[in-house]
Amino acid sequence: MCARWLDGASVLYIVSSGNEKMLGTAKKMILAAMIGLALGIAAPSFLKEIATILDWGGTGEEIPTEVQEAQTLSQIAERLLNFLLSMVGILSIMMIVVGGLMYFAAAGDEKRADTAKKIIMFSVVGVAVALAALIIVRQIANFIVAG
Repeated sequence: MCARWLDGASVLYIVSSGNEKMLGTAKKMILAAMIGLALGIAAPSFLKEIATILDWGGTGEEIPTEVQEAQTLSQIAERLLNFLLSMVGILSIMMIVVGGLMYFAAAGDEKRADTAKKIIMFSVVGVAVALAALIIVRQIANFIVAG
């Protein structure tokens, strides 16, 4: 169902021709599809958390294997964070290389050299912000799990 929404939203977005009403509708459809996809992916984890809270296994009921094998919400969040940080790392390395090549190719042109320096600087700042976000999120997660 989410795939149909995304397909429809992408077609609507493409054929909107800059019409703000159609663009807004397409963006809302994409948001709704992403929320539905996230809920669908996280549903077994929600059931696992509820089973843990209600102690389903202790009363003799059989817990479905999908629920037993589901990852916890913190495991999903950690895997998502690791994926996003790896993408930030790859993009940052690529942009540092692009900035370096632009700097070497500037051939004395100050404007091009300044642009290359800014690309490198913002790439390094992006890595620093991503690492700071990682540290903050992991500390908050440790605080919540330990608390």
